[in-house]
Amino acid sequence: MVRRKPEPVETMYRTGIGYDVHKLARGRKLILGGVRIKHGKGLLGHSDADVLTHAVMSALLGAMAAGSLGDHFPDDDPQYKDISSMDLLERVRILMEEGGYVTENIDTMVICDAPKLAPFFEHMRLNLSVALRVPIECVSIKATSTEGLGFTGTGDGIAAQAICLLKIPGEETEQPAKTKKTVKKKKKEKVPPLPEIQPGEITKCIVRTDGACIGNPGPCGIGIVFERPDGTAIGRLSEAIGEHTSNQAEYLAAIRAAEICIKWGVEEILLYTDSELMAKQVNGSYRVKNPGILKLYRKLIVRLSKFKEFRMRSVPRLENIEADKLSKLALKK
Repeated sequence: MVRRKPEPVETMYRTGIGYDVHKLARGRKLILGGVRIKHGKGLLGHSDADVLTHAVMSALLGAMAAGSLGDHFPDDDPQYKDISSMDLLERVRILMEEGGYVTENIDTMVICDAPKLAPFFEHMRLNLSVALRVPIECVSIKATSTEGLGFTGTGDGIAAQAICLLKIPGEETEQPAKTKKTVKKKKKEKVPPLPEIQPGEITKCIVRTDGACIGNPGPCGIGIVFERPDGTAIGRLSEAIGEHTSNQAEYLAAIRAAEICIKWGVEEILLYTDSELMAKQVNGSYRVKNPGILKLYRKLIVRLSKFKEFRMRSVPRLENIEADKLSKLALKK
C-alpha cells in the first residue's frame, strides 16, 4: 500500500466584530484603552468598564467563535469586580495563543461627543499592542461624535466598535525554505560574544529570554541574558533567527539558552520569560495545541530534561527589559 504524503495545512483567516456600550456616571473613573482620562463622569460597570477594550475583546472572541464576554467574565462574579480590562484582554490573548491564533490587525471606533480623545490615541494603541503582543502598527483607534444625537451625544454613555483579523498559520509558514540559510548566517553574529566557560565552572544559572518579531509571522530576533544566582553577569546573546511567529520566537530563545547552558555543564537552571503562555505550557498548566509550537515545546522539554533541576517563571515585560532590548537589537542587524 502506497502512503501519500499528507497535504500541508493551509493558512486560515478569521474576522470578528465587537460592540460595547457603558453608561457614564459621576464618581467613576473614565478609562479607555487602559488610559485614565480626566472627565466629570466615568463609565459604569462591574469591571473598570473600559468600553474600548471590551469591544476589542468581543471582536477577538467572535473571530475565534469562542462566545461572548459574559461567557468568559460574568458580571456577577466577584473576582472581576473593578478588574482592569487590560488584564482581561491578556487572558483573551492567552486563549488565542492556545488555539494557535495570531493577530493580524485591529481597527476600532469610539463613539462619544466628549471628552476629546485624539491626544490619548497613541497611549491607547500602545496599551493594546503590548497586551496582545503585536506591533503598534497593527492597532488602529479612531473616534467620532454623533453631533448631539442619541445617548452618546447627550453624554449619557460611550459606545465602541472593533473589528479584527486573526490568522492561524499553516505549515507553509512554520519553516520557510530560506530560514535555514538565514539562521546559519545570523548564528555567526553574536552581539555581544559569550565567554568561553569550561564545564563545571558554573553549576547554577539564571537565564532571562525574550523573542521579538516584526509582523506575525515575520523576521524574529532572540535575546538572552545569563546570570549567576547572586545576580552577577555571565554573558549576553543577541541573534536573528529568520521568520517565525512571536510564540515560536519565545520558544526558540529558551531552546537556545538551554543548549548553551548544557554546553557549559550547568546543572540547575532557572528561566525567566515574559511569555506567560510558554511558562504555563512548560509547567503543565496549559496544553500545547498548535502543531508548530508543539514541535518546539518537545525540543525544549528534551533539553530541559538534561538538567538536574530546572524551573521556568513568567515575569512582566518590564522585569525582562534587558533580554527584550537584546531581541530587538538582533532585528536591527
